[in-house]
Amino acid sequence: TVREGEPLLTLHTDDADRFARAQAALEGAVEVAPAGSPYAGKSIIIDRVSA
Repeated sequence: TVREGEPLLTLHTDDADRFARAQAALEGAVEVAPAGSPYAGKSIIIDRVSA
């Protein structure tokens, strides 16, 4: 659970030029819903491989 005002992530870099690209890659990566809302996200399992 994340509460209002708490950070969701922290970006670190040794090259300031990379920061904008990393920030752009994260755009839309997080959705915020009201507390108690059911999770309707996609499965984190994309595919299964078996022998």
